Amino acid sequence: ESGTGIGRYTAELLRELAEMQNAECRMQNAPPPHAPPPKGGGETEFVVFLRKDGHEMFELPDERWTKVLADFRPYTIGVQTAFPRLIREADVDLMHFTHFDHPIRCPVPFVITIHDLILLEHPSVRATTLGPLRFWMKYAAYRRVLDHAVRRSVRILTPSRAVKEQIAERFGILREKIIVTPLGGEHAARDGNPKSEIRNPKQILNTKFKTSKPYVLYVGNAYPHKNLEQLIRILPKLIERHPQLQLMLVGREDDFYRRLKRTAARTPIVFTGALPEDELRTLLANAAAYVSPSLAEGFDLPTIEALALGTPVVASDIPVHREVLGDVFVPFPPNDDAALIEAIHRGLVHSELRATLVDRGIARAQQFSWRTCALLSFNAYREATACLDAVRTTAPRPGAQPAERSGDSPPRSSSQTSTRG
Repeated sequence: ESGTGIGRYTAELLRELAEMQNAECRMQNAPPPHAPPPKGGGETEFVVFLRKDGHEMFELPDERWTKVLADFRPYTIGVQTAFPRLIREADVDLMHFTHFDHPIRCPVPFVITIHDLILLEHPSVRATTLGPLRFWMKYAAYRRVLDHAVRRSVRILTPSRAVKEQIAERFGILREKIIVTPLGGEHAARDGNPKSEIRNPKQILNTKFKTSKPYVLYVGNAYPHKNLEQLIRILPKLIERHPQLQLMLVGREDDFYRRLKRTAARTPIVFTGALPEDELRTLLANAAAYVSPSLAEGFDLPTIEALALGTPVVASDIPVHREVLGDVFVPFPPNDDAALIEAIHRGLVHSELRATLVDRGIARAQQFSWRTCALLSFNAYREATACLDAVRTTAPRPGAQPAERSGDSPPRSSSQTSTRG
């Protein structure tokens, strides 16, 4: 589904972990220069905990993989009460939770991915459909779960250095515990560049959305920190300079998007809802520009997807955009309406700038790969198990024998994902 970054992250991570286990490329392939080779020997078994839809769709790569139905809605009591039992029954050595939401009483050591600290940095009742009292009760639970994730995990994975620094400074933990595993962008062009495909984007616009005008595009949710209100606010003045232009917002319809629709009732905006991947890819590749006015991000994956498909990016000048996009985007100060209008205008009409953004953008996107993300994640699993083995060997409990593990015995791990071995 469009705009689900954590789902994309989990799916691509599993894909690459499975590819790494293939006999012809598993550990023989040299990793990119900035990714150290995996440590440790033996084959790892994976146990994948999935909700109902994912459990039905996920195909096991081979006999080293197992899937377990764990149909718990995020942030619910089932995660805290029933999930630990499933983990215990799966007999895994290490869990990898691909989101901070995890059972506080997890029965095994765990690695956890923290994608951002946005709710911590920008708490607001506008970020929920709950009433104020329920929001602050839920926020207190969020703080407790997040604090536990940071302090009790063996390793923390983040998609960017910006998030790593936020976590280290906010919680006062050693930076060595936090591993940056940048996301990839190659999936956007995996099936070929839609610019060269027969499918005409105008056909999608005409038949599905009843329009054929040029458009600037945004993909994702409509939470307050995404700052889509600014895009809607500046649109009339932008259209004065570009009368044929329209704004297209792609994302699953929810209360936040419905609020925006009420705000934007008389503006030329197309709300697409969630789109199939082929349609989303086609719209990304053929947009006049991709715009991200966000006030805070952990990585902002759609910006890299846009670059991979040769679409110029206009984005707020925030730390994570500078880190991920480098200088291959048109920046503007957050919440500066005049600067945003001018940035979009420059991205649309300056042909030399557009050509530079397209060429360098594709090259920039190629620096981010899911294989590197998976290699760094796998290294984190190995580091975590080695650390735990060292603790078991050097600090046995009084009266207890040190835990034994055969040197040939591989770990068993899980990526809600977990591993054995």
